[in-house]
Amino acid sequence: MDLNVGCTIKKLRLTKGVTQEELAEYIGVSFQAVSKWETGTTMPDIALLPKLAVFFGVRIDDLFSVNLDDELDRIDHMLAHEQLTDQNFTYAKRTLDAILRENENDVGALKRYVELYLKKNKRDSLLAGHMLERAMELAPLDTETYTLYRRVRGGDKNAVQSDNDWFIRVCEPYAKKYPQNYKLHEMLIEAMIEMRYYDKAESLIKLMQLDGDLVCMREIFLGDMVAAKGDIETAKRVWNNIPSNSHKGQYEAGERFNRINEYDKAIECYENSFRVASPPRDLSAVYSLAFLYTKLGRNAEAIEAWERIIDVLAIDHNITDSEIVDWARSEIKKLEKRQ
Repeated sequence: MDLNVGCTIKKLRLTKGVTQEELAEYIGVSFQAVSKWETGTTMPDIALLPKLAVFFGVRIDDLFSVNLDDELDRIDHMLAHEQLTDQNFTYAKRTLDAILRENENDVGALKRYVELYLKKNKRDSLLAGHMLERAMELAPLDTETYTLYRRVRGGDKNAVQSDNDWFIRVCEPYAKKYPQNYKLHEMLIEAMIEMRYYDKAESLIKLMQLDGDLVCMREIFLGDMVAAKGDIETAKRVWNNIPSNSHKGQYEAGERFNRINEYDKAIECYENSFRVASPPRDLSAVYSLAFLYTKLGRNAEAIEAWERIIDVLAIDHNITDSEIVDWARSEIKKLEKRQ
């Protein structure tokens, strides 16, 4: 181990962006003294170490530098075997930053940097997950809590399987206890189908308490499960049987037909969904139309969809000047240039 404290002081001073004079003034010594420390001519008095540590925001131990290989070995061990604390994160980041300032193309440092942030993200997600689990106990019918938890514990097709399993394991008991919580059931059924837990999914589909426009969602989910098993034709028949006067059902059926490239049928469902919507009308189906028409290169129809969005925002929602309106107008301008 290299006990050249002066070398560490110089590295920390340059990282902090202060001069020898500024450091000397804070510590209460001459700048010549600081210069001698950094060149290794002398060592700072042991009584000054606490003040130096405070100035640089490090521990006293951190003032005693180790060579680069030792530092990288310590970071590797931390990444592989230790719990990531804020202190460890700061140490590793500061070390890697210094390496990359010397050589921005250091592949080893770049890879360790990525590993560090992945581990930090995992740590932060674990903490967030524990907080949300507590929130579930306190407010088991709060939909937003489960939505946040799904994001933390694996809420999309890119999530690792263990995350989806964790989400299912923690939240399934709440769904069974509160069958009226539609949003929780929806998220769990999607996760279960992704994981091929078809029996679990079917059990929840039957358990859901649905009324009004949501009644059709039982058939939508059953179609999803059939499609996941590979029987697309049967799934299409299920989705085709959704009543044309169901706003929610037609929108969700349109989303399914869109995913399997049945675009004409998707457009029909989106139009049905918007047609039967009650004021203030939900615009989800029209947004889907705008995106789909753009994808298909049907620019005139895409423009009409965006114009419809602007009209409905003004008529039903009294929104005439906002970011969402600006976005719609921007999309229209882009499409007009393509015509």
